[in-house]
Amino acid sequence: YLTAPNMVVSDAKNHSPGIENAGPFLMMNPFSARCCQHNHSMGWPYFAAQLWLATPDNGLCASLYSANEVRAQAGNGATVRISEDTHYPFEEEIRFGIHTENPVTFPLYLRIPGWCRAATIFINGKSADVTLAGGHYARIEREWKDGDTVTLTLPMRVSLQRWTANHGSVSVNYGPLTFSLKIGERFQREDSTRTAIGDSHWQKNADTSQWPSFEIYPTTPWNYGLDFDGGNPEDSFVLKKLPWPRDDFPFTPDSVPIEMLATARRITQWTLDKYGLCAPLQESPVASDQPIETVTLVPMGATRLRISAFPVIGSGEDAHHWSPTLAPRAPLYHATASHVYDQDSVDALCDGLVPSNSNDHEIPRFTWWPHRGTVEWVQYDFAAPRDVSSVSVYWFDDSGNGGCRVPASWKVLYQDGAAWKPVETHDALGTARDKWNSVEFTRVHTAALRIEAQLQPDFSAGILEWRVNGGE
Repeated sequence: YLTAPNMVVSDAKNHSPGIENAGPFLMMNPFSARCCQHNHSMGWPYFAAQLWLATPDNGLCASLYSANEVRAQAGNGATVRISEDTHYPFEEEIRFGIHTENPVTFPLYLRIPGWCRAATIFINGKSADVTLAGGHYARIEREWKDGDTVTLTLPMRVSLQRWTANHGSVSVNYGPLTFSLKIGERFQREDSTRTAIGDSHWQKNADTSQWPSFEIYPTTPWNYGLDFDGGNPEDSFVLKKLPWPRDDFPFTPDSVPIEMLATARRITQWTLDKYGLCAPLQESPVASDQPIETVTLVPMGATRLRISAFPVIGSGEDAHHWSPTLAPRAPLYHATASHVYDQDSVDALCDGLVPSNSNDHEIPRFTWWPHRGTVEWVQYDFAAPRDVSSVSVYWFDDSGNGGCRVPASWKVLYQDGAAWKPVETHDALGTARDKWNSVEFTRVHTAALRIEAQLQPDFSAGILEWRVNGGE
């Protein structure tokens, strides 16, 4: 389908679905992530522009559903006005009113979502003889008269999305809506200059005092796993329909017109990491000795702090015991580098977290990204001169989904007065993935040690952990 150049969509009555975040802590800074600032506000114009499409057979297609009104040419070129009244996706019924000066014949297409199993269409109060199948468009071709009405009903049901690749976690859906845990929020105002990330230079002359940032912290527990307690998991949820908000703004935790009650247990070992974000999921089912609680879920678009992929509570031999969150230790050495990507940290070099493989994204890392094909270095400064005779390096390499590879080659330098000298070794300096690359050399006494790496052409590189003398 193509959009028609003579079509105007107006008066879409839904509002912005809130701010994205990755866990139960959120920083909202107007000077950070400049692409997101614009795309959040542009989401609704894009949405409105795709509500209605023109079809090659001179028809009209309702491709997305929202309260709106469209004027367009259809059939023999007649101007048709269609008003759409609905609170979808918070209700199942969508009502269309056809307005035309003279009768006009054209096909009307209505999208039937793939999740919907039993859609119905009524025209002027009578059931329409039309094929309805989820994931397809219903086509209604007839002579339309002024005042005709079409009522589309999309019955919703609770369903679970199981994320096998995400440790067996589940998401809870109701029709087109995915639900999140309802978490209490505390807003803390901060200085935008202090909290902005590395791309904030794009508005250097702005008065940041007029544009504060906010940190959002949870005020209620969030570390829950869902407990289905046998039977059909979908039957363990209780749906609550609430009044439509007076201000027509359904996208806040307290104004959503639909909630869901679920049974859950706390996972006490699931805690925040050093960045204030929830630690990564572990394998489900999860063993928990905590009591059953009833928790409230709300549509994900109404939340700022989000738990939307839930661990599943289990029992018996299949249940996994959640390991306490791996907390990075304080860096052993003062580390510096020729360059560090602004979303990485030199602290990752010696934080004590052992990677599971070279593409481990669940622990902090150091990279020289986006420098490619260059000679780069990282350096440890010791609190006092010491003897060093070996190092071990675990390279970061995200082959398949990123631009970092193990380096082409590397060497170890030690500081001798004001000069940097290579250590003496007969061993090859390894660049293997998914393992420690260790090298022994003639003992040196130094206050600083450096790794110098030649990056591969067209690629950057990084380090997940760097040990000195076997991790002293």
